[in-house]
Amino acid sequence: MLGIRLWRSIFIRTQKSPNPAFLQFYPGSTVIEEGTIDYPSLRLAANCPLAVQLFQIEGVSRVFLSKDYVGIGKSQEKNWENLKPLIFEVLMDYFSSGKSVISDVPQDEDTKINDTDSEDLAMIKEIIEYRVKPFVRDDGGDVRFLSFDEEAGVVTLEMRGSCAGCPSSAVTLKNGIEKMLTHYVPKVKKVEGVDA
Repeated sequence: MLGIRLWRSIFIRTQKSPNPAFLQFYPGSTVIEEGTIDYPSLRLAANCPLAVQLFQIEGVSRVFLSKDYVGIGKSQEKNWENLKPLIFEVLMDYFSSGKSVISDVPQDEDTKINDTDSEDLAMIKEIIEYRVKPFVRDDGGDVRFLSFDEEAGVVTLEMRGSCAGCPSSAVTLKNGIEKMLTHYVPKVKKVEGVDA
């Protein structure tokens, strides 16, 4: 279900994700230039003035930035009807001000292929970057490659954004990501996810 609100000549569209505790807010302009940035707590949001402001809203538990949307996670005891107007206000004020969303972009190079990577590891990173990440980003989430234990055949991914704590992320992990990786990289036996 989509919601649209006009304020100070800025349209902000909302979109639900599979995680009922996560909502995507589309301000109609570029949020960050590329990739995603996940702020699971205020403590980790020091380089993002927008996230710091959003965390000041009681009930906001996570801020997730993507190229075209700001994802917001909420605590279980809060409802979207009360949170959305407060979030809209912060987003509209911020995007109409012209301020930079982040002051320093952390470089997320989890899927960068290195000269020392084995052929299997390079293939895993490529699949995650070009097939898995675009799929989960559509639902307001992201994954970050953490490790591949070649002896055990276990790939470990960090679940970010709406994927962190989402009831359906385990299904996505097993029925989507694990099936894809085990199909294309026979040495992969299992994929495990950890929340950010």
